[in-house]
Amino acid sequence: MKNRIQHTLFFGISLLSFSACEAQEQKMQKISKKGMGVQWYFKNSRIFFTMSAPTNGWVTVGFNTTEKMTNAYLLMGRVVEHKAEVVEHYTIAAGNYKPIKALNGEIQVQNVSGYQKADTSVFQFSLPIEAVGKYQKNLSPGSKYIMTLAYSQEDDFQHHSIMRTSINVEL
Repeated sequence: MKNRIQHTLFFGISLLSFSACEAQEQKMQKISKKGMGVQWYFKNSRIFFTMSAPTNGWVTVGFNTTEKMTNAYLLMGRVVEHKAEVVEHYTIAAGNYKPIKALNGEIQVQNVSGYQKADTSVFQFSLPIEAVGKYQKNLSPGSKYIMTLAYSQEDDFQHHSIMRTSINVEL
């Protein structure tokens, strides 16, 4: 009887610990600046993002360790023919960014959805927390980056932004 109580107690504590870790793993973090918002949480070795902006053009969130755009990892979302897409880009130099696929890099983005409605764009997607190639960044909990936020009035990713800013974040 005593062993059964100890086993039940141990199982209960283990279950509570697992539930606490799961709850902590899914804690939503969010930032907003100049009309654009980004939210994220971690689950099952992935980071899940939602980004929104007051536009019907493209929307971007980017990660770098410096304020310069060189070597930045950009996730650019747009809606084309009523279908949301989020494309991974790598910034070679300011104003010179290429899709990672065009650089023969492995694509990480999954779970893409989004919409545009009443001059607002919203995109959701996920990425593994560990980068698979040299053009991506590790996005593990506690990672510190300068996050770039930007959006345009146009869907063409090469079209200039009407808003671009940055903010220091800890994922």
